[in-house]
Amino acid sequence: MAFPWTAVAIGASTLLGGISSRNAAKSAREDEEDNLRRRYEEFDLPGWEMQKERLEAGRDEQVRAIDLQIKNEKRLGNFKDTNALRNYQQDLKIRQYGIEQQDRLFKKSEELYAAALGLNRESEIDAQRRTQMQFDETVQKYAFQNEDSVIENIITKGQLDAKGQTGRSATKQTQSLMADLGRQQEVMTASLVSAGINTRMTLHDITRQRKIADRQAYAQRMLKPEAPPEALVPLAQIYAEREYPRELEEFDFGPKPIPGAATTQVPGMFGVLANAVGAGFSSYAASTAGSGSFKGGTNNYGGHYTTEANSIGGVDRVWNSS
Repeated sequence: MAFPWTAVAIGASTLLGGISSRNAAKSAREDEEDNLRRRYEEFDLPGWEMQKERLEAGRDEQVRAIDLQIKNEKRLGNFKDTNALRNYQQDLKIRQYGIEQQDRLFKKSEELYAAALGLNRESEIDAQRRTQMQFDETVQKYAFQNEDSVIENIITKGQLDAKGQTGRSATKQTQSLMADLGRQQEVMTASLVSAGINTRMTLHDITRQRKIADRQAYAQRMLKPEAPPEALVPLAQIYAEREYPRELEEFDFGPKPIPGAATTQVPGMFGVLANAVGAGFSSYAASTAGSGSFKGGTNNYGGHYTTEANSIGGVDRVWNSS
């Protein structure tokens, strides 16, 4: 009849062990909560704050990089605009210089053209005068020859008259003298006509040569210069539009960490008693079967027990991060 008392002793021992385990669980929970609190204060919250600062610094760096690009583009654009304006002004100076140079060349060409026309005209006049002088000399030469022939004929006729010849022989001699004088005058007349024709042809050739020289001078005459097209006014630089990154929102940083708490399920008094009684019968059955060791497993109450010394019924540990 010792069995009930043995079971009660075992149950009481189990009850005391359960209470001790409950206290140990509570102490472990408090230690875990302290660890979680330190982890939150020293790692989780500082890490989240650093992640937030890193995101904000990254966005600030992107904004700074975009501002720097805009600044560099404006500097480069201002340099290009200044350089284009300088080139445009230089092109205007070159254009004006070219116009003035062409005007000077055209003026010189006109002077040379006028001088060439004057020289050609003077050459024509001189050639015409020389030709006319040659013709006049020819006419004068034949006039002297005709005069000499007439005088010679008169002298010869006077000599015949002085000899007192009469009759047919004197008539024949007179006719012969007149015929010879006529032939000489005819030859001289033909020569004068030919000289006149040659003179007119020579004068015509002189005029034609002057016209040819005038055309050659005209061919070498410079065309009147025209102003070249004006240089294009440079256009202002076009700058690309830049888009800044959007403002950071709360969801970009993720949820703010909250202190994690280790929650240990502490059985109630009725649960502890029930577990103790059940564990007492299980221990008695194990002892009567000749086995003094416990195997880990899952009990009928949803808890876990281990094979560690002084652990009866096991302890459930649930970690709650909320």
